[in-house]
Amino acid sequence: MATVEMPLLLVTGYPSCGKSTIVRRIRDYFANEGKDVVIICDDDYSTFCRDDYNNATKEKEQRSFLRSSLQKCLNQNTVVICDALNYIKGYRYELFLIAKLCKTTYAVLYCHAAEETCKWLNEGKQEQMRYKEETIGELIARYEKPEPRNRWDSPLFEVKVGKSERSVADGMPDDMSIDLEHPSPKFVELPFSEIFKWLIEGTALVENQSTQVAPLAPINFLHELDRVTQEVVSAIMEGQRNTPVGHHIVITAHQPSENKVAVKKYRTLAELTRLRRQFINMSKLHPIDSKSKIASLFIHYLNSNP
Repeated sequence: MATVEMPLLLVTGYPSCGKSTIVRRIRDYFANEGKDVVIICDDDYSTFCRDDYNNATKEKEQRSFLRSSLQKCLNQNTVVICDALNYIKGYRYELFLIAKLCKTTYAVLYCHAAEETCKWLNEGKQEQMRYKEETIGELIARYEKPEPRNRWDSPLFEVKVGKSERSVADGMPDDMSIDLEHPSPKFVELPFSEIFKWLIEGTALVENQSTQVAPLAPINFLHELDRVTQEVVSAIMEGQRNTPVGHHIVITAHQPSENKVAVKKYRTLAELTRLRRQFINMSKLHPIDSKSKIASLFIHYLNSNP
C-alpha cells in the first residue's frame, strides 16, 4: 500500500487531562519510525493564556489560529498532530474537512480522564500553565464528546487517564470509575502501532462535492465574494448607528426580505472584518453555487456568530 503523506492526528480531551504529555510520547514513537512530526498547540499563539477560554472572542481567535496553522502544515511532507481541547464537534468537523480537502489520512485520539484527575494534573503544572479550577469545570460542562459514528470523529482511538504512576496490572478492570488505578499520562498504555498504521498506511480521505473548490464560474467569483461581503460589512457599520440592540438591520441592496442582520450587540469593524475573512476562507471549503446567495449566506454566518 502506498505511503500517505501529511497525515493528521486530532487530539481531544478535557483541560489538563494529559494530552500534551501523551502527544510527546506519540511524537517520539513516530520519530523512532523515521517520521517527522509537527505539533500544533495553543501555546504556539504568542498571546495565548488559559483565561482566553473565559472570553468568547479570544477563544474564537485562538481556534482560528489553530485552524490556519494546521492548514499551512498539512501542505508540508510531515505528520501533523493538533494538540488542543478541540471540544466543539463543529470545530472538529471543520478540521476534518481540511484533511479531506488535502486528501490525507485522519484520526482522532480521545484522552479520557475524570474531572478530579484533570484538577490533580493541573495542580502539578507551572503556575502560568494552569487553568483556574472553575474554568476546568466550565470547559468540561461544554465538552462535546467524540462519537465514533460521526465520520469526523472516526477512526476514534481512546485512552483512559488516571493518577497512578505505574502501568495497569494485568486483569485490572477497564473502568474509569476506578480512577486511581488508571495510569497517569506518562504511563498509560497507548495504541502506538495502531495509530501509526492507520495514519501512514491507511486510506486517505477523498474529496466529494461538499469539499471540492468549485470552478470559478463566472471567472470573477472571488471578486464578487470580496465585494459583496465588504458591502454587507459597510451596511452593518452604517446601520448600527440608528438601530437599537434587539432589532434588525435590513441589507437593502441584497434581497432585503431575507437579509436581516440581528443586532445582538454593537460590533466593531475589527470583529466584522475577522468574521468576513473567516467566511471567505470557509467559502473555499463550502462552495457557493450562485453569486446571488453570497450576501444571505454571509448574513446567516454573522447571525450564527453573535
